[in-house]
Amino acid sequence: MKIKEFLKELEKGLKNIYLLNGAENYYKEQAIEKILTKMKMTRQEIFTLDYREKLPLTEIINLIESSTLFSEKNVILVKNAKFFESEGKTEKLEESLSKTTNYVIFMTEKADKRRKLYKIVEKLGLVLDAEPIKSWEVNDWLSEKLKILGKNMNGQARRFFLDRIEILPEISLFYLENEMKKINEYVSEKEIKVEDLAKIMTEPPEMSNFAIIEAINKKEVEKAVGILRTQIREENKIPLINGLLVRNVRQMLLAKNYLKRGAKIEEMTKNLEVSGFIAKKISEVSKSYTTQLLEDIFLELADLDYNFKIGREGAEKLEKIVIKLSKRRN
Repeated sequence: MKIKEFLKELEKGLKNIYLLNGAENYYKEQAIEKILTKMKMTRQEIFTLDYREKLPLTEIINLIESSTLFSEKNVILVKNAKFFESEGKTEKLEESLSKTTNYVIFMTEKADKRRKLYKIVEKLGLVLDAEPIKSWEVNDWLSEKLKILGKNMNGQARRFFLDRIEILPEISLFYLENEMKKINEYVSEKEIKVEDLAKIMTEPPEMSNFAIIEAINKKEVEKAVGILRTQIREENKIPLINGLLVRNVRQMLLAKNYLKRGAKIEEMTKNLEVSGFIAKKISEVSKSYTTQLLEDIFLELADLDYNFKIGREGAEKLEKIVIKLSKRRN
């Protein structure tokens, strides 16, 4: 279940077993804090184990089955619980969880929902699906956050906010929460203006990599090449930038196909997996390319990715592709 449903279920009463599954640590931390608040306990009062440290599973089982000396029940937090993800013998753990009167919180990223261990937790406890927020979900998140803060963003400010955030395939909620906290503290008025955001918002860590896409979209050849040369001083950045270009070219090819079929922006938003604002932007830029050019560049990027991995090509080839994209011609 998603975080809202998880917290709602938690209000109904405590369970003995919790599984916090997914890549978004913000939701996991939020869940842990709510669970401990419900128990009237702190982090210092619970047992914290990290399975990544090659901890024997028997040690976790013994702690789950142990009786408490100083409090009503033991609370055990198990980080990196990889036994939910991979094959392995977990029968004794399953048996312990089925009869435990202690509280156990497991944290992992890719639990296998087919495993008996997962199904036991799902039946006897609560499972949180802590998936990262996607770029097309940011607008709804922003609306809800503004409502909580009792503030408004005019249209221009909202476009500024989304334009900086939604170009990313996914974004850290820790980053978003921190930005909104700063904005709320900085802006005393109810209305948040674009001038406020320009002064206070910091770029997400990944944003510098996307600056090259913006330069290409605006046909700023020298700027795009300059950004590229700066970025690839570290050779390991080449696959990252190549991946961004692949994603951008693919989206434009899809957009051109949707435009040809007369598809509405709602359909494009859903299939491109971006917000309506970004979908419109991709559509407009795609009109400046021929389908043939985009298809050719897409194949070149695929070849570059393969050849880079085997040590044949790199920066020079990528620069030529960036120039082609910026100039809209071979």
